[in-house]
Amino acid sequence: MKKTILMLGVVFCSFAGNAQSYGIETPDMNVIYEGIPATFNVGACGDYKKVSVSPSTVTASSAQVGTCVVVIGSAIDKSGKSVSLGMQKFLVKSAPRPELFWNGVGDGGRGMKSAGSLSCRYGDNVPFDPSLGKFTIESYSITISGIKGSLDGSGSTISSAHLNVLKEVTGKASISVKYSGTAEGKVNAMFEL
Repeated sequence: MKKTILMLGVVFCSFAGNAQSYGIETPDMNVIYEGIPATFNVGACGDYKKVSVSPSTVTASSAQVGTCVVVIGSAIDKSGKSVSLGMQKFLVKSAPRPELFWNGVGDGGRGMKSAGSLSCRYGDNVPFDPSLGKFTIESYSITISGIKGSLDGSGSTISSAHLNVLKEVTGKASISVKYSGTAEGKVNAMFEL
């Protein structure tokens, strides 16, 4: 299981008695996502009793999208004096859209017409542990190629009446769902029938 850990990019070292500091960073990668808990750690070399970071964990809200979260590193030296290790800004971005699954089958797969469990989750294409995303399906809409209209329902389970219709047809079906949870939105996927 992957774990989201972001390191504060400031390092303090001592060379020949002179304190040296430097930081190497990739500003384009200093990102956290709304609704996804981000854990921060800081490291420093030198004679420090304690090294800390504040805040150590952040779960950004949708209201924070487009703003920056500032993370500050600090330390206590051997004499008990507080030392600043610097700060780092992390841009808050909207959470990525999850993928839609029908009985565990993803977009482009063959739908299992005998059961109607719909779920949204992250795949391995996100830069954090996919299990951090939690979603609830509020409603669904199914359109079948060549058939006018749609089959609309609520919740994450396709109704037995809609499953009976799906059992009678072949071709392709597009399922669109409205979801909430870590983020809110709509996602759709195409399935073979």
